[in-house]
Amino acid sequence: MAPDWWPLPPLRRWSPLTFLFPTRYVDRDPFWADFDLDDWSKTDYEWTQDAWNGLRDFATAPRDTVEQGRGDCEDYALVAIAWAVAQGRSGVGIGFCWAWPYPWPTHVIAFDDERVYSSGRRVRTSVPEWTAGSKYRFTLTRRIT
Repeated sequence: MAPDWWPLPPLRRWSPLTFLFPTRYVDRDPFWADFDLDDWSKTDYEWTQDAWNGLRDFATAPRDTVEQGRGDCEDYALVAIAWAVAQGRSGVGIGFCWAWPYPWPTHVIAFDDERVYSSGRRVRTSVPEWTAGSKYRFTLTRRIT
C-alpha cells in the first residue's frame, strides 16, 4: 500500500497491467449478469480522457466506471469485458491499439468472438477488420476466455 503522501494511484491500476494481467481486472460480481451494456453505453457513459495519457495512465475498476458514468478507453474496455464474461460470451479479450507515430498504444478495446467494444461503441466485426477500418496500424490482443 502506498503512503498517504504518494501522489500516484496504486501501481496495480497502471493501464499497461490490464494487458499483462487482464483477469485481475475482471469483476465477477453478480451485478454484471443484469447490466445493460448497450443502454449504459448510449445514455449513461461519457468518454473522458485521463489527465495523463501514455505511460502515466491509470485504469478504473469496472464497477467504479459504471458508478461514475465516465472513463476513457481502457475503463470502457474493462466494463465491456466484465459484462461479456458475465454473459458467457466466448473469445473475450483486451486489445491495445497503436497509431503512428506513437511508440506506445494510444487506444484500448475489448472484444469477443462477434464484436469489438470501443469507447462506448459496439461493432459486430472481428479485431483485424475493426483495426483495418480504423486509424490504428495494429492491435495487440490478449484473450481472457
